[in-house]
Amino acid sequence: MPFDKTYNVLYNVLCMLQIINITDARNNLAKLIEKIKATKEPVVIVQDSNPSVVLYPYDEIVRREEEKNQLFQLKFQQIFREGEKKFKQYLRKKSIRSPRSEDRAYSIIKNA
Repeated sequence: MPFDKTYNVLYNVLCMLQIINITDARNNLAKLIEKIKATKEPVVIVQDSNPSVVLYPYDEIVRREEEKNQLFQLKFQQIFREGEKKFKQYLRKKSIRSPRSEDRAYSIIKNA
């Protein structure tokens, strides 16, 4: 068995993911969907012994997208605060008064 396939199987076993082949998934799709909705656990569908797709409960995808958005917002706020701090340090270093307007701030940045 090639290393990639061995690694995939080991990863799936360690993570306790349910794995089903594509034929079984196709033949039992309605039952599979009901099971995923009930257990809230993803199912890996393999094709030719290789993981092909993962079916997730819709609520899980929505939750992950919300988490991703919240993480982005936190990171953005952190970067923005750091930018403000660096801008204020630059203004002090260059003895420039704090700009009163956004246009003036952009002008200072553009000419830096």
